[in-house]
Amino acid sequence: MNVDRLISSLTKLVEYYPFLTGVRKIEEKDKTISIVLDDAQGGIIFNSVSINIRLCDLSLSINEYTSTMDLDKSLELTNKNDVNALFHVRHTRFLCGGVALAIHLNHSVGDAHSYFQLVGDWTRMYQNVEYRPIVCHTRSLLELTEVDNEVDKHSWSSFNKQKTYVVKGDISPQTEQSVKSIVKIFRFSADELERMKREATAHLLPEVDHVSTFNVLAAHLYRHVALARDSSHSYISKLYIPVNIRSRLKQPIIPSTYFGNAILHSCLETESTNLIRINDLGFWASKVHQTVATLTSDEIKSTLAWIISQPDKSKIVFNFPFDNTGFYITAWNKMGMYVNSNFEYGVHPCRITLPSEDLFNGGAYLFSTEKNDTSIDLILILDPTTMEKLENNPDFRKYC
Repeated sequence: MNVDRLISSLTKLVEYYPFLTGVRKIEEKDKTISIVLDDAQGGIIFNSVSINIRLCDLSLSINEYTSTMDLDKSLELTNKNDVNALFHVRHTRFLCGGVALAIHLNHSVGDAHSYFQLVGDWTRMYQNVEYRPIVCHTRSLLELTEVDNEVDKHSWSSFNKQKTYVVKGDISPQTEQSVKSIVKIFRFSADELERMKREATAHLLPEVDHVSTFNVLAAHLYRHVALARDSSHSYISKLYIPVNIRSRLKQPIIPSTYFGNAILHSCLETESTNLIRINDLGFWASKVHQTVATLTSDEIKSTLAWIISQPDKSKIVFNFPFDNTGFYITAWNKMGMYVNSNFEYGVHPCRITLPSEDLFNGGAYLFSTEKNDTSIDLILILDPTTMEKLENNPDFRKYC
């Protein structure tokens, strides 16, 4: 990977992604976060270093890597966080000529969809300086019109914000407690996922005619994590699923190339005893499918209207319970993680990961794999006791 070409292509990329050089600004009136350009503090951090080890000396094979997701922090493969930099890159060259490229995008600028769109455009520009990406920066698309706002005020009573978003101060101290966690990676092969989906599809609820691989795997994980958790008492178990609203919001339509945050959450709630008692993958896959389907254009507008109505946006928080009763699963495996990250022709990344300090207990991330097939790497974050019980349950990987 040529560093000079990497920098020159990044410089060209900024012409299409100007927010990368901006800084965060919190508006005094309602604490809305905006990105300010042409600020003296703005800019991109780019570091290029060399280290005296070979890339193959790192634990990157799936067998070695499953036990932990942490690469040796002393290698400093990522930049130190800088609150004034929304985008920073660290290029590390190994003795063998291999390269690690750490790309950090502040979440204030964009979501995972935007991140991988940006990386994909950067790789194309690196390969062809004449490439012209198509990017939508019209943030006003997510701002409701006065007519929409008035209409959606009447739907607030049916909008159960307690499920997904809440105003800080309404959260009990118990839900703010953190739990010690560990991170492990589990690879689900294409064949394993196909067998899992076949079983689920054969036992769907009558009102559901199909489910996706995501629906099935999410249901499988949701139930088995609940089985591994403390079952001495009943509790409300919540499954949170981030949903890309680009293809769901109507009038206005959000283009797929919209660069920003266009994610809302669906939430499935059930008694923990139901998860233990109902051993039916098709049933739970149907429930996950129905939960995601509830995030209609009208529901999206209702949620946006509630957010806009809050006088202090800094107090709006994601209502995830940090008391070992919630589970969060997000899918990045359909975002071209590997196939769109090849800066050099024919040279794909051997492993894509993310810093473990950015993860929280009760979360799961679905990654595509270097095989570039339909297999999935599950990055799972649980407390040590729950993780051990999950791994010791033979049904967890019974579709292998």
